[in-house]
Amino acid sequence: MMDPRPGAVHPKQLELWKTDAYLRKIEPMLPAVKLVSFDIFDTLLFRACTMPTDVFVLAAEKAVKEGGVLRQSVHPEQFRDIRIKAETEARNKQFESNESAASEAITGRKPAPNSYAEVTLELIYAEIPASLCDRDRMLEIELVVEREICYLNPHAASLMYWCKENQKAVALLSDMYLSTPQLSGILQAAGLDLSLIDALLISNEHHSGKVSGELFDCLSARFPYLESKDILHIGDNLAADVQGAALRKIPSIHYEVIPEHFDSPFHWESIRHAVTLPQLKSLRKLAVISMTEEAVDEAERFFYQFGAAVIGPFLHGWCEWIIDECIRENRSELHPLMREAYLLGPMLEQAARMRGMALTIKPVYVSRQAVYLASMENWNHEALNHLFEQNWTTVADLFFLLDIVEESAPFQLYMQTKLTDCQLIADESGKSTIAQQVREYLLSERMKQKIQSSILRNRKLFVDYMKQEFGAVDRMVTVDIGFNGTMQKAIESAFRLSEQPHRIIHLLAVGTDRIGTLLLEGMDIRCFLGSCGENGDLGQRIVRSPAFLEELMMGEFGSTLRYEVDTLGVIKPVMAELLSHSPQEHRLKKASHAGALAFQRYYGYLAGLKPDLFAALSDQPREWSKTLHRAIDMPTPAEASLLGNLTHQDNYCGVQISPISNPVEDRWLNQGEEAFIDYCNYGPSTFNAFWPQGMVTRKSPYYLYRYYLRQKDLFGNQILVFELVRRVKEDKLAAVHVYGSGAFAQAVRNTVLFHGIEVKSFTTSRAEQSALAKTAEAGDKHAYIIASLSDILTFRQDIERVYLNSGISPTIYDLFPGE
Repeated sequence: MMDPRPGAVHPKQLELWKTDAYLRKIEPMLPAVKLVSFDIFDTLLFRACTMPTDVFVLAAEKAVKEGGVLRQSVHPEQFRDIRIKAETEARNKQFESNESAASEAITGRKPAPNSYAEVTLELIYAEIPASLCDRDRMLEIELVVEREICYLNPHAASLMYWCKENQKAVALLSDMYLSTPQLSGILQAAGLDLSLIDALLISNEHHSGKVSGELFDCLSARFPYLESKDILHIGDNLAADVQGAALRKIPSIHYEVIPEHFDSPFHWESIRHAVTLPQLKSLRKLAVISMTEEAVDEAERFFYQFGAAVIGPFLHGWCEWIIDECIRENRSELHPLMREAYLLGPMLEQAARMRGMALTIKPVYVSRQAVYLASMENWNHEALNHLFEQNWTTVADLFFLLDIVEESAPFQLYMQTKLTDCQLIADESGKSTIAQQVREYLLSERMKQKIQSSILRNRKLFVDYMKQEFGAVDRMVTVDIGFNGTMQKAIESAFRLSEQPHRIIHLLAVGTDRIGTLLLEGMDIRCFLGSCGENGDLGQRIVRSPAFLEELMMGEFGSTLRYEVDTLGVIKPVMAELLSHSPQEHRLKKASHAGALAFQRYYGYLAGLKPDLFAALSDQPREWSKTLHRAIDMPTPAEASLLGNLTHQDNYCGVQISPISNPVEDRWLNQGEEAFIDYCNYGPSTFNAFWPQGMVTRKSPYYLYRYYLRQKDLFGNQILVFELVRRVKEDKLAAVHVYGSGAFAQAVRNTVLFHGIEVKSFTTSRAEQSALAKTAEAGDKHAYIIASLSDILTFRQDIERVYLNSGISPTIYDLFPGE
């Protein structure tokens, strides 16, 4: 197993910030820096929820439980909308107040008291009618929720401690509606020592914001002995924290941990599952950028991030459930089955330490191949037919599996021939086939006795190995990824046929409907996620295409083939050689392992801070499984490419080696994406596709994204906007002008930015056509997006009119297909 001992995550680790992909960039700058200023939300403080407005829903839910605070007819989701609109209205009123202040010199009228557009929480709640809620109590509940779900980013806090250790000042700057006492209470509840802060500047109290640069002026005024070059600002908002700081020539770092982009797996999760592990979303993002050393290449970085964001959460959720099962059954030893135990073992050890559990984790070297003979009662026609059904099994594999290689002489000419092909080869007489000759030979009385002796010998070896390694097996708990319980049944059969007492509990990550049959037979086999019932949709997909999960859990050795006794009388497992895994592939899998273990350490940090948030998560297998299900069912183009290139080697009844996105003939893909996925339901002898969704995505990168976007949007206009932006990206344009009107134009602008395309100008009214004239003189690519569902031709004519006789032909994108 791997060594799981790297230290726990803690803000007071002075070097922790250097593991952060963004913060490590500032290390060369720090000797010249005298003051480091931090944005607060999404930089120093993270929220344990999907999005900031979830705070309003959680507050409403808490108010409902308290009773008498929120009108009974107001649903928590409806309160989210009310709270957002109240804030907008408060800001609009404040803006109007500012406008009147600006006209004071002309009108002679006294300006409004506040000359800055930021509002306070009190002003926001003043916009909500008293008939809807007890406004004072609702305000306090919102602050309670903020204190409950906000937690310190340990990387940023580590940098703060480092700054104080190195005599550098620390300031916090926030464009926010909270007051200093309110914000201080949230920071303290998150675990921050307020003595670390030399200055706390909030926009609504200083009537200045970061976007304009004015709040940075307040910072400079607080530290008049410092020049701009002596200050370094860190924040997540490009306009406020980077461009605003630049207005005052203050160096800055764009801290992009929380903001998402189109290619982010977190965004794709929101399309496929809407909400996935909301308490852990920000934490998963933090784990993703926590690599202790710079990645060798983009592939290594991808695998680390995939381990942290996808594999780690699924496996940790399973580990929590496994530990709960051990507690319920008073079991203190766990035996994960190799080869997946290479990663699962260390994760179980780490999870147990977090829970204060004294669990012994010892892997079992076992496989279907290794227990095949040990679990067989008698050699007969049925057993032989099963082997002939394996498409890849050769004659040599057959004799090796039956442990009678010395009896293979009659078939030496055909040892490397597949059994399926032997059915087509005539023997010397021409009256039979080589396959039939093999059958008759192995079912002869002499060979039946030989094979029966092999069965007994292998059964004794296996049972003795288990006793040697684990002692009595009456309280054994095995752990395996899944799926049909075949290996678990074989283990129990070997003990039963040896008349060895056993009372084994088998814990699977995912199980099929065949588990019910095993339960009926008296086995104790339990599944974290089943493929029946309410979680069947997730379980079935994982069972159908588990190959990359299995590969990413394995080490640099093959599966167990059999057992043998060494010269000292010790029974040792004989391992298969990995025939096609390159050093590069092993390196990438190690990166994924490191990412998964990193997620687990960050989970331990947050669970220690906010235990109440995670008390019920172990009983939510569906939530824990969504990360993996999405990656299998709706992979991003990068996931389909890089994960699909992994090699899968199966040593059961021979050696089967193939890329996870195995090559198929063009005729299967040329019928279209839907037809291809339908074809993947054929049996492997007709058409074998390990990962249909990955293969489709490699051919058509956004087919599945479009499919699920339409469903999520209830066939609304989002797919039109996506296709429009996709055309811009295909033309490799880095910047565009957006011209439209209303809320739809704003939505299009946001989507363009989300895809990483700069919006050079944003014109939202035909009355602003003068703005178009300015863009015609800008000397850029002159590319426009018409952000309208109704006046498309009119807006196009406006643009073309501006460019008339200019000698420039603008590129215009609109929502008409093919335009």
